[in-house]
Amino acid sequence: MKLLHKSLFYSLLFSIGIQSCKTINTQDQDVEVQLSAVSYNGNIKQIIDNNCFYCHSGESPSAGMDLTTYDNLVEAVKNRGLLNRINNASNPMPQSGLMMKEDRLKLKEWAEKNFPLEANTNSITVKTPTMYYKAPELTPINIDNEGFDFMTKMQGHWVGDIFLLGQKIPWFAFDFRAINTSQIHGLFEGGTMGNLFNTFFVAEYKGVKTIMLRNGGILADIYRTSYFVLTEAENNEYLFVDAYGGKDIMWVKVSFKDNKMKMVSYTSRMGSNKPSKHMEFNGSLLHSDLAQKASEKYNFPTKEVVKRFPNGMPLADWGEQYPVVTSASYMMQAGNKSYAELGELAQDPIQINDIENIATVDLSFKRSDLSKDNKISVYLSREPLTDNNGNFKTEYGYISEKMMNEVLLFPEISKSQNNFQLTYLHEGKCYLTFVIDNNQDMTPGKGDYYSESLALDLKAGKPLKIEVDNILKTIQ
Repeated sequence: MKLLHKSLFYSLLFSIGIQSCKTINTQDQDVEVQLSAVSYNGNIKQIIDNNCFYCHSGESPSAGMDLTTYDNLVEAVKNRGLLNRINNASNPMPQSGLMMKEDRLKLKEWAEKNFPLEANTNSITVKTPTMYYKAPELTPINIDNEGFDFMTKMQGHWVGDIFLLGQKIPWFAFDFRAINTSQIHGLFEGGTMGNLFNTFFVAEYKGVKTIMLRNGGILADIYRTSYFVLTEAENNEYLFVDAYGGKDIMWVKVSFKDNKMKMVSYTSRMGSNKPSKHMEFNGSLLHSDLAQKASEKYNFPTKEVVKRFPNGMPLADWGEQYPVVTSASYMMQAGNKSYAELGELAQDPIQINDIENIATVDLSFKRSDLSKDNKISVYLSREPLTDNNGNFKTEYGYISEKMMNEVLLFPEISKSQNNFQLTYLHEGKCYLTFVIDNNQDMTPGKGDYYSESLALDLKAGKPLKIEVDNILKTIQ
């Protein structure tokens, strides 16, 4: 996929939705705007990409409904009740909330006009108000007074369940370890070129020493990082809000009780809706040994500043099409660019090369083994998932609970992918095991194909290159 102009591609994943945003203020001015008739290429494709791309694309789209092509979208409207589905407030689609009324009306009009592919060349000129956004004044927590204990509490390998985009997943894991004296980093899912991650670090925000969160990676072919700042710290609860738009745009709350941790996030599609629940993780601290070693290695935690933002967050560039920026989020379509190149193009304040003590693994799948024409589940674990005889460690036909709880990272490779890069990995010893989930139950078990676990010793600045052609066995 070629890199698109900035003004065109941001609609692929993030619905900015400026027109209906309650947090956007308007100022009346006579501004002439050309409006063309509704059409697939003119505006409908953009609406679908804004709202539906994440779930309804790829090899296994939700409900078997791929909405990424004109023909598929027409079929979904004609025969799958799509218009009724997107107007059902009691069971909204997208699950995070109904898309903007204006967009739903455009889809209805498009169907009534028999699904035009191209717009009528005739256009009309109207006058519309310009829009601006007044960001709230944020008051970060001063960690010289309170809140610094968060950094110690967050350490460890947390295992539990997660609610994500309307679905509950019974097993999930976070692996939070120090990567320098004042930064703690946790991967939670793999992704080609860039993993999705949370990293908490000591920052200076408008002259206040505080803790910030950097969240992001590559998802659905979009590079995106978002920044949050700590604004509340009380009773073992810590609130991080969008470092530009505040809590009305998105926020993350982390709370602790005994050896349990809860992390919940709310998003508003960059201000187009009231914030709604995006994710909730509830887990227990199962292992702390690797985190303890990292803490000792880096003399963690200290209050040494990792990054300074003396004037707050630099304003992101969302392109001409979205001149009103509401969030400390930096985005760029992946295309065929490297992860480092994408960070530069997105003008991300922190680049991957700025982050210390993380490792990279490049996987090349030869596809001459049992992985041919199959998805591949990649398991990065603390301990090998296979024994000395090469047998998968199972109980009752499935991976044993003990071994599942050793897993740190768990990306899935699509059938068509032959290359995959793991980034932002913790240093140290770990193991890679590859599984073909034949019955698609998301758990290694009887009948699934697998490889023997491969021992790794990950080091920053020394990327590993691994050819994978050893998925040859079947779990018994």
